[in-house]
Amino acid sequence: MNDEETKNEKPLVDELASQANEHDAGDRPALLKRIRQAVEYLKPVTKGYDVPPAVMDDCIVSVALDLWQSKDARNGLVGLDNDAGIEPFHVSSDPLRTARPKLRAVGVPAGMGIA
Repeated sequence: MNDEETKNEKPLVDELASQANEHDAGDRPALLKRIRQAVEYLKPVTKGYDVPPAVMDDCIVSVALDLWQSKDARNGLVGLDNDAGIEPFHVSSDPLRTARPKLRAVGVPAGMGIA
């Protein structure tokens, strides 16, 4: 697959970079990979449904952000330095966890045993 961002992918990668606080140019190929993975995860769930573009973009970025954060989560736990003052936290292994409620809000029965 081409590592070049398409015109439609660029704003999604920009938003993902902002939310992930990853602004190094060297991270963009990996961020783009997560965007493309998110799209593939969402395709079967949204097939046949009219999801507004803004909602779909939000779902793509939220799924991609979870995928991005999972790279630092051994066994589902993100271990942070104790100096940060933040306790380790769990990252869901379900890639669509953040997208399902957003999709249900626009009429897609995601996560209801249907889609």
